[in-house]
Amino acid sequence: MNAAERMKRIRLIEKIDKNPEFSGRIGVKNTSAFLAKAEKRK
Repeated sequence: MNAAERMKRIRLIEKIDKNPEFSGRIGVKNTSAFLAKAEKRK
């Protein structure tokens, strides 16, 4: 993976983190809230 591809992916991940509507549109789910709840149960 070259530097341009890596930067493109980093920008995509940042956009997903900042905009939940965008992540829902492309089909990516934020699992951090789910994982946090699972850790509290243990």
